[in-house]
Amino acid sequence: MSASSDPSHEFGLPEGYFAQVTRAFLADEFVEELSRVDLEFARKNAVFESKPFVRTFERALDRLQAAQGALGATIAKLEQTASSSAADHGKKMARLKKTFATVGGSFERLETQISEVSSNTIRIGEQLDTVAKEKERAEAIKELVEFYAELNAGNTRHLDALLEGGAEGMLKVAHTLRRLNTIVVDNEYSAPSDAAAKRQIEIYSENFEKAMLSSFETAYRDGDVPSMGVAARTLDAFNGGVSVVKVYINQHPFFLSSMVGHSTDSADDGADANAMPDASDMTARPPPPDRRLAQLYSDTRAVMYKDWAIISKVFPRPIDLMQQLLKRVFEQTIQAYLETLLARAESQSALAFLRVLGLAHQETRRLVEDLQKFDAETITPAVVVLETARRSGNNPQGLLDMPGDAQTASAQFSRSRSRKNLARTDRGGDAAIDDDDDMDDEDAARERLGEARSGVSSAVAIAVLIGRSEGDNAGVGLLHGFLNRCCDDLFESYTAGGNYMSTEQAHLKEAFRQILVPFVRARSERQGPSRSKALLGMLSSVTGSTSSGNAGAAGSTDAGGATAAGGAASEAEGIINPQTARMMLQVHAEAIARAIELESEATAADAVAALTGQLVSTLGDEYVFPALEDVLEALQDLRQEPDVHTFDVVRVANIVVRLLQVHFQRAVVPYLGNGNYIYRDAVAEKNQLMSRVEMNLNLITNKFVGACKQWIGGLLGKQRKGDFRPAEDDFTALEAGTQPCRQCTEFLRRVERACRQSLGTDNQARVLGEVGSALHAMLMDHLRKFVVSVAGGLVLAKDVSRYRETIASFGIAALTDKFAVLQDISNIFLVQPTALKSLLDEGPLARLDRATLQALVQMREDSRSSKLVKQFTS
Repeated sequence: MSASSDPSHEFGLPEGYFAQVTRAFLADEFVEELSRVDLEFARKNAVFESKPFVRTFERALDRLQAAQGALGATIAKLEQTASSSAADHGKKMARLKKTFATVGGSFERLETQISEVSSNTIRIGEQLDTVAKEKERAEAIKELVEFYAELNAGNTRHLDALLEGGAEGMLKVAHTLRRLNTIVVDNEYSAPSDAAAKRQIEIYSENFEKAMLSSFETAYRDGDVPSMGVAARTLDAFNGGVSVVKVYINQHPFFLSSMVGHSTDSADDGADANAMPDASDMTARPPPPDRRLAQLYSDTRAVMYKDWAIISKVFPRPIDLMQQLLKRVFEQTIQAYLETLLARAESQSALAFLRVLGLAHQETRRLVEDLQKFDAETITPAVVVLETARRSGNNPQGLLDMPGDAQTASAQFSRSRSRKNLARTDRGGDAAIDDDDDMDDEDAARERLGEARSGVSSAVAIAVLIGRSEGDNAGVGLLHGFLNRCCDDLFESYTAGGNYMSTEQAHLKEAFRQILVPFVRARSERQGPSRSKALLGMLSSVTGSTSSGNAGAAGSTDAGGATAAGGAASEAEGIINPQTARMMLQVHAEAIARAIELESEATAADAVAALTGQLVSTLGDEYVFPALEDVLEALQDLRQEPDVHTFDVVRVANIVVRLLQVHFQRAVVPYLGNGNYIYRDAVAEKNQLMSRVEMNLNLITNKFVGACKQWIGGLLGKQRKGDFRPAEDDFTALEAGTQPCRQCTEFLRRVERACRQSLGTDNQARVLGEVGSALHAMLMDHLRKFVVSVAGGLVLAKDVSRYRETIASFGIAALTDKFAVLQDISNIFLVQPTALKSLLDEGPLARLDRATLQALVQMREDSRSSKLVKQFTS
């Protein structure tokens, strides 16, 4: 800011004052700066005069009013200028808006005109296309009429000339002959004058087809793939490729004796050599898959992998041929051998049949999965590439020419692949399948596929043909569903309608009976002659029918019985053993594995539940519970010493229940699902069995304890009155004790050993504690029944010491203390009369009831003569 334009001097302010103000204007600071000079003057003179200040403020006020007026004039001028500019801008915008509206209307009119021209152009193009098609059709009709007239005259010169034109000429001849044959069929009731043309067309067509087939066969034998492709495409244009497909399949080496014929023809002859001796033995592991079947499947894989390279280059519709080739392999070769193999296994035994059926299904599923993988990775991508080439117009093979009525042809072709009637299994395994008849069910559909052309997408047509929609997973090949149906068709007669499950359940029932034969026989022999005779008759009828109807199963009966008797002694005595239960669980696990393999996902859980229910009912009702009932019945006879082997049954029953629980968790639960009614019912059935077993074991334990008490009481009841009043010179009684004591202690030691071997820690403490407490109570009562002499006191002390040692081995502190007190009680009969009072008042006996002690003192032989009773009461 220049000095001339700086307003600071006009107010008497320092130069550049207003330019230096960078913050908001403050009136106090402005007034202070205006009066700064006057204030300094007043301070120097120490006198305040108002006039200098008034003059200073007046001048400043005048300057401010003048500046305010100038600023107002400037603002008014600027507002007038802005208003004028805004008005001009509004006028310009209005003109621009009008101009844009005019331009937009022009564009709309132009677009309308262009649309009308485009519509006219499209209509003209469609009309021209129609005219071109009509022209082509007219030319084709003209050409057909000319060919027809020539053939009617017996002249084939033009057709022969086309045949000499190479592959394109042969294709044109094929198309022409197909159209001529269509004309002949459509004009069946034509004039007699056309008979010569009809006959000539048929003859020429037949010769042409034979020539093409001969060319294809020659190229096929020589391995000339290009020539095979020319002949195949020509025949595909002629009749849809039906004849060339039949030739390719019927002459395929896979169906001749050089590869597979030997396997199928010699299946029956080699039955003995190829038999599986262990297939009927339930104690042996399942045999490996049949060697010939595995080789057949290996050959099938190799053939399909190898043939696809040829088929994809030769045939216009390679996936159709792969379908027919696979269909022929499954329905003729594989099924024929499977029927022979399963019939041979069924003649051995039901178990052999089930094992072979499961292994065959497993191997077949593996073959199907390998082919599906090959389809998804190789076949389907190749078909997609060919379809893309066809859509782009680069169609060297003329990939697919689907008929106009594609759905009808597809349905007809699908019906040709429908599942066989179950009656087909009535035919023998050596039933021949005629090559031509095998193809007849497809001829009609294949001819429909070759009769007409349409614009249907070939990929969609292929998908419809094999039952695959466009929305299917891209990772699944076009042949995925077809291969699944082939596998299902092979085993439908064996699995449909519950056939497999009924066979499996019948086998499982018979296998369980065979395993339980030693147990049932030993049990029946223990239960009396009449019942034994009845049960043995039932067993002989069961095993006899098995051996007469099935020699293989009879052989496994002995083997199974021997293995089940691996617990040897216990099973021979009719007592359960873990080996038998393990055998039953092993057979059941194998049955479950087969059910999972052969049943569908929808029915697998039901099948597993049914087989598990059969196991639970048999294991409980026919094995565990009868053995427990026998033990309870034996404990009812209180005249006999309780059998300590009872605890062996308790131990084995617990083991069986634990084995069942582990088997259920590992082999059953994974296939039942979680939370559904099938799972809940199976768990409830298993838990009910375990609860019943536990209840019976508790009852057996209580019964055994009661029997032990009864038996000990009986032994003590054999105590003679003279046992505790021996002769002075009877040293034998002093050294050995009394016989009832020896019998009781020996029995108690046997009970203890049985408990240690068979029961858990808690159950041991409970059983031994109850028996020991009962013995103590009986001994306390027992001592008050016999008069004891001085020598008899030594015998009594010996007996009590023996009881104490036996009870101490139980390891129960409470019982040990009780019998220690009992040892002190025996001292009552040993001490001198003068020391008796101190014994009763100072030792552990001081805590006993005085009446009990008095009763014991009275049993001393010298109690009356020594006035001990009076001394006791004083």
